[in-house]
Amino acid sequence: MKKIRRVLALVLVVSSLLAVASVGALADAIPGQRLAVFDDIGQMNSSTFTDVSSKTWCYSGVKTAYNKGIMLGYTDKTFRPNNNVSWAEAITIAARIHAAYNDNLIAEPSQNEAWFMTYYRYCSERGMLPSATPAVSKLSQSINRYNLAYLFAKTIDDQDMPKICDYAIGDLSSIPGYYKASVEKLYAAGVMIGMDSSYRFCGTSTTSRGQIATVIARLVEPALRQGHDSKVNTDMAAYEANLENDSIAVQIGKTNYCLYKGYDTVDTVSYGLYAVNSSGVSTKLYSAAVGQYLDNISVYNGKVYFCRSMTGSEKGALMCYDPASGTFSTVYDGYIIESYCFYDGQLYALAFTKYADKPSGYTYAFGRIVNGAFNAIRSNIPYAQVPNFVPYGWNGKIYFKMAELMVFKNEQGVESSVNVDKLYAYDIASGNISKVCDYKINTSFFDGHVMYFLAYDTEGNYDLNLYAVSVEAPGAITLVGEFPKTTNVRNRSLYKFGDKFYCLSSFNRYVYSMDKTGSTRLALICGGVYDNLNFTADKLVLIPNTLTTSNPNELKVYNAKSLAARALYGDWLGQSVYYTGARFVPEEGKGFYSTTESVSTVSNLPITVTKAFSRGSDFIVQTKYTNQLDSEIILRSYIVKVYLNGQLVASDLNRMVGINMRANDIETFTFVIAGSDVLTNFEVGDGDLSIEVVPTFDIVPPETKA
Repeated sequence: MKKIRRVLALVLVVSSLLAVASVGALADAIPGQRLAVFDDIGQMNSSTFTDVSSKTWCYSGVKTAYNKGIMLGYTDKTFRPNNNVSWAEAITIAARIHAAYNDNLIAEPSQNEAWFMTYYRYCSERGMLPSATPAVSKLSQSINRYNLAYLFAKTIDDQDMPKICDYAIGDLSSIPGYYKASVEKLYAAGVMIGMDSSYRFCGTSTTSRGQIATVIARLVEPALRQGHDSKVNTDMAAYEANLENDSIAVQIGKTNYCLYKGYDTVDTVSYGLYAVNSSGVSTKLYSAAVGQYLDNISVYNGKVYFCRSMTGSEKGALMCYDPASGTFSTVYDGYIIESYCFYDGQLYALAFTKYADKPSGYTYAFGRIVNGAFNAIRSNIPYAQVPNFVPYGWNGKIYFKMAELMVFKNEQGVESSVNVDKLYAYDIASGNISKVCDYKINTSFFDGHVMYFLAYDTEGNYDLNLYAVSVEAPGAITLVGEFPKTTNVRNRSLYKFGDKFYCLSSFNRYVYSMDKTGSTRLALICGGVYDNLNFTADKLVLIPNTLTTSNPNELKVYNAKSLAARALYGDWLGQSVYYTGARFVPEEGKGFYSTTESVSTVSNLPITVTKAFSRGSDFIVQTKYTNQLDSEIILRSYIVKVYLNGQLVASDLNRMVGINMRANDIETFTFVIAGSDVLTNFEVGDGDLSIEVVPTFDIVPPETKA
C-alpha cells in the first residue's frame, strides 16, 4: 500500500496550472489526507481466522481492521465476530486509532498488569473516556452503543469526518444530551447510521465484534462510509456509470426504453426511441428527423429524458417522454446538450456552444437549464478539457471531470503525453469551482459519495487497480482490488451492478467482474469490439463504439444477474438486423429454404443461402459470401429481398461497417428481417420462394512499391 499511496499521492498545484480562469486550486488541507497514516501492516487471508470467511457479512470490515493493526483477534486464530464488544476492547480500539491518527506513541504495558491498562491510561489522559466508564475491574463488561459513539467520536477530527449522510435519527428525541453530539457526528459522517429501517440508534444496545470492525473500517477509510443525500436523482443512482459512457437504455418498472439507430435507406440514418414491455413487444415512440441523432437517455421522477442533436452544428435539444400520459415535451431547445444531471430539483448540463471545422475550435459551457433557458456558470471551455465531463450532484455540489495534459519521460528520456482527468466541484451555495483532488483518472463513475476509478501511473501507464475515494474526504484512497493484466490497455470503462464492479476492456474484448473482496473473474467474452455497456434493472447491453459511428446491429443483451440469455439488441426491439455468423436454427418441425445457386446481383461476389426460414414473426436468411474478385473489398451495405410466388413479402436494407474481405475470402452473415420489413405473414412451404441480395462494396486499391 505504501507504493500505491506514493504513486497516487495528492499533489498540491497552483492556480496557474489550471486552464479555466478563476477555478480554484487544491486546498492546503484536504479532508481525509491525515487518514493516510492508516497504512496496511498486516495481510489477512483465508487462513487468518477460522471463523471469518469471505462470505461472512462483516468480512470486509474485519479485513480492514486486521490489516491496519487495530483488531488482531485471539491466539486460537478466531475472531469471534458475534461476541459483544467489552469496555476494554473498545478503549483499546479507540486508543490505537487516536494514537496512529495523531502520531502519538502508546506506552509499553507494565509488567503483570492487565493487557488493556496502557490503552486505558492513554484514553484517560486525553479525556476520551465517557463518564459512564466503569471501574478497571469491570472493564470486561459489554459496552453499549452510546458509550461507543462517545469514544469513537473523539478519535478522528471533524475535518476528516465530513457530513455525507442526511438520514434523520429515528430515536433522536430519546438520546441523552450527554451523547447527542457524538451520535449526530457519527451519523452525519456515515460511520454509525442506526440499527433498523427507521435509523434508530438504539444506544442502550450492545455491539458485536463484527459490527465494531465495520465501524472501524468506516472511520479509517472514508470510501467505506455510508452516505445518503435526499436531493439526488434516485432513479439513476444505481446506473451513474451508464451516464459516464454511452447511455442508450433505461428501465421503468418492467418496460425498457432504448435509443436505436436504423436506416431508412442505405445512406439515411434514422434514430428512434423504443419501448419494450415485459412480453418483448416493442413500440417505436419517437423518430428523429434526418440529420438528427439521439443519445444520453436517463430517468428522473418516472420520466424518460434524452438528447437530440443535429449533425454538423451546435444545435440540439433535451427531450422528455412521460410514460403516464404518453406525451413528449421539449425541456430545452438551443445548444446540443452533451451531458446533464438532475440534483435538488435543478437541471445542470454541459452545452456544446460553438461548432467549428476542427475540434480545437469547439467551445462548451457548464450551466443550469431553467424554464427552458440555458444559464451559463462557466463559458468558453475548450474541447480538450471536456471529453469526459459528466455532471453529478452530491451534498450541495456538482462534481465533474476536466482533462489536463500529463507529460512524462520514459527510461530513455523520451517525452510523451496523455490526457488525464481531474475531479472538480461546483459549490452551489458559493458559486465557486475548485479542484477536488489531483488523481490521474483514466475512467470512473460515482456511487453516492464515492468515486470509483482506474488511473494512470506517473509514467502514463494504465494502472490495474480499482480505487475508491469519498468526494467529501478525497485525501484518503481505498484500494478495492486489482483487475487482470489484460485490462492494462486503452479503451477501458467501469460499471457497477448490485455489489459487483465490472471493467469492460474494449481492446481485448472482455468484461471482468470484481466482488467486494477484490476477487476478479472473466464475466463475458464480447465476441466483438465493444466500447461501452449499460445496465438496467434486469439487463446488460453491450454497445459497439458509439451509436453515431458504428453498426448498431451488433448490440447484445444479457440477463444482468446471470449474464446469460444473449439476444441481438435490434432483434429484441423488433427491428431488422444482421450479424456475422449463423446463430439461429429453424423451429422444430418447420422447413427451410436453401440454394447453392448465387442470389447476388454481383457476379464476382456470389452469395448462397444456406438456410432461410420463419421464426416467430421474423424471417431469417443465413448466407455465405465468396469474394471472387482479384482484390480486397470493403462491404458497405446490403438489400435482402424475399419473394413468394413472385410477390415481395419481406425486405431489409442496412449499412455494413468496417467488414473487409480479401480475395477468395468467405464470410457468413445472418439477416433477421423483422417488424414492418415483413410485409405479410408467410411460411417457406406456402409457395415458390426466391431470394435476392444486393450487395455494395468498395474495392481496396492494391499496394504499390516505389
